[in-house]
Amino acid sequence: MNKPTSEACGSYIVRDKRGTYMSGYSQQLGESKARAWARHCAKRSKGVLYFRKAEGEPEEELESYLVILKNKG
Repeated sequence: MNKPTSEACGSYIVRDKRGTYMSGYSQQLGESKARAWARHCAKRSKGVLYFRKAEGEPEEELESYLVILKNKG
């Protein structure tokens, strides 16, 4: 059965290095699917993955995939 729509549902948000919104994935997709898709997007776009518990709530940074320059030596 489907969950009631009145239930609070979090979202995974992906932003680029400037903080610009790239994509979002609702937990309504299923917790593991939403997080996997968001992580994939963040990795591919070299962005930052955030989680927001509900609409209007602050975003919490979970993972960063910003490009880090590596020393060649």
